[in-house]
Amino acid sequence: MKTLTYGCLAVLAIVAAALPSLLSAQTPAPSLSKELAGSFQRASTEIIDIAEAMPAEKYGYKPAAEISSFGDQLVHVAGITQRFIDSAKGTKTEAAHHAAMGKPEVIGLLKTTFKSAQDMIGSFNDTQMLEPVKFPFGDRTVTRATFWQGPLYQIRNHHGQLVVYLRMNGIVPPTTARR
Repeated sequence: MKTLTYGCLAVLAIVAAALPSLLSAQTPAPSLSKELAGSFQRASTEIIDIAEAMPAEKYGYKPAAEISSFGDQLVHVAGITQRFIDSAKGTKTEAAHHAAMGKPEVIGLLKTTFKSAQDMIGSFNDTQMLEPVKFPFGDRTVTRATFWQGPLYQIRNHHGQLVVYLRMNGIVPPTTARR
């Protein structure tokens, strides 16, 4: 009986020792570059969905006189994203100041700008994401992953603001409607 008990314990010990490596072999390690690219894709899609949800005649809507219009907020997001793209290319740019744009032009600008950023982000591997780069604002160096958090933050920040614009016009935001 003792031999059987010791034998079972030995088999259990071997299985317990091998199990973590077997489980980790089945689950690939997360990729920083793929996670960032995925986050940027989701954020871009959500802001374009908001842009499409607002009727064209409401692109000039402002909750208060001193606040940017709905359309201006979207153009700002495209402009700041473009500034990061240009900075990543080594091109010096200033924030874009677009003339009044209609809904189709704003959505086209967003799609073009986001596609360019997504192409850049998707071209980096994890090692490149950890390389130091110059941040476009201020005088500091950050990792490339932190650099690309800049436009992602702007997209998310303005998404939250634009949800309020939609709600104030009786429109259910697309992210809420999908739930």
